[in-house]
Amino acid sequence: MEEKVRSPPVDRYNLAYVFLFLHGIGFLIPWNVFINGYEYFDYKLNTTTSYNADYRINLLSYFGFAAQFPSLCFAAWNTFYQSGSTTSTPRFRFLGCMIVEIIVLVLTIILALIDTSSIPGTFFLITIICVVIINSCVGVHQTLTFGIAALLPMKYSNAVIVGSNACGAIISLVNIITKSLTLSAVKSQRSIIISAVIFFLSAVLIIIACTFTFFWLQRLKFVRYYSKLRQCDNHINESERSHNTIQNHINTNNNNSDNNNERKIPALLTLPKDSEESQQILDRYSPQISKSEFDENDWDVEQPAEKLLNSSSNKEPSTMATTNTHITDQLVTGKVNDGNKEHLVKKYRSVQTSGWYIFRNCFGLCCFKPPSGKQRCLDYWSKYSLTMKECWSQCANIWCVFSCTLSIFPAVQSRVRPVNPEYFIPPLWFVDVTCFLFFNVFAMLGCILCNWIQFPGPRYLWIPVLLRTIIFIPFFLSCNFGIENPHLSVLITNDHIYVLGCILFAFSNGHLASLGLMYAPRCCSPDRAPLAGMFAAFFLILGVFTGVYASRGLNSLIY
Repeated sequence: MEEKVRSPPVDRYNLAYVFLFLHGIGFLIPWNVFINGYEYFDYKLNTTTSYNADYRINLLSYFGFAAQFPSLCFAAWNTFYQSGSTTSTPRFRFLGCMIVEIIVLVLTIILALIDTSSIPGTFFLITIICVVIINSCVGVHQTLTFGIAALLPMKYSNAVIVGSNACGAIISLVNIITKSLTLSAVKSQRSIIISAVIFFLSAVLIIIACTFTFFWLQRLKFVRYYSKLRQCDNHINESERSHNTIQNHINTNNNNSDNNNERKIPALLTLPKDSEESQQILDRYSPQISKSEFDENDWDVEQPAEKLLNSSSNKEPSTMATTNTHITDQLVTGKVNDGNKEHLVKKYRSVQTSGWYIFRNCFGLCCFKPPSGKQRCLDYWSKYSLTMKECWSQCANIWCVFSCTLSIFPAVQSRVRPVNPEYFIPPLWFVDVTCFLFFNVFAMLGCILCNWIQFPGPRYLWIPVLLRTIIFIPFFLSCNFGIENPHLSVLITNDHIYVLGCILFAFSNGHLASLGLMYAPRCCSPDRAPLAGMFAAFFLILGVFTGVYASRGLNSLIY
């Protein structure tokens, strides 16, 4: 039977795009307010007991380590630990992370209003704990956001990365404005505190907005349409796997049978696709795709249940058992004698997976209980291995882009000084403009360009990614750092060339990173696209983590 699928619903008022753009800002704003609030933290730690303390002098280094490692760990947890319990759904994880982020930011605001001059060490310790907690939540928020964006057309994955670069551009402009105001009027201690409170309060408001828009996003007809299409494809694949599992088990039993007089060949029960019994079995074993969830007026498609019942053109119209992604394969019905029937029904009985069951399989602990334990581990990790086989090249591209970028920006790039003191960008503003403002603005423009120009394609994206790494790392190490006896020769002696290099470096980062994030979900089958999106976000964070620590090695070559 030929399926009739209507045109997908329109993203009215571009709400889905705007919401994902907001989430791109949302998962970076907490980190940005901590980094750009350096003046406030320096003021709080500027006491007689902590003036020469290592944690005050190298505060940003402590912040970097406290932020990136927890973010990476929790991104890995959110990607690889997929439990079926109600306390481990994406909605529950997201809401929990948002609540924790708000609590931490409110605690930071309270600390700003308290006099901590007598306990600078305690203030530093509490601040580091806040950075660890908030960036752990950011890792979960980021992977969930890219997972949702992966369900939608490619430009929506790009909306997230555009938002993250827009966040950096906004913060850079705020810093420049703040710095100009500081030069025109002497800042008091009170004004520093007020500025910090406003900074952190703005982050709280954005996080609250992200919380509401996350649930609103999932209720949009446009998003639900694509989400249900992916679910339907996933259930079809699950049904086929369940069918194959049962058939393999039957074949094994037949091959090992000692009784050669009578072969016991159970057959799957075939039912008319529109019968009441057919729908009862479908509703029982596929509760997530029952008819009630596919209201034609809501989804603008004719019954996707038809697609499930007729998932293969070369099969009889039959009701095949399916499960949701968190329930073990089960169900066989057919003409079998009582002994085999009882054995098979017990084997494929529906069992809801617990958190411990998932934890054990996730970390491979079940492999110590062969042979069934090893099979459970293989079953659990099969979706990850299949997804990685399909999208590994794009994940490698994403990792390489962000490793290269974060090894240079901002640790190395912020140390570059103009060769000509009379350059049209004054030395006082040189780093603020060429490093922070230019990077965020042109990276954002590179992302936006991907909405119209997707070049190069997925197959050849690795070429410019690799060339970018080979060219730009030596380029920035050869710039003028304003030191008397540099370890490396200064080869870039023209400020115009340096500024052009900054622009190309930023633009290529935005463009190539966006292409990788857009291509990764499209390299996989539709039912694995959300997982591929989470893989892409994980490798983004891994690239940031790698680049941040590589920058320490590059800085040691300079000084």
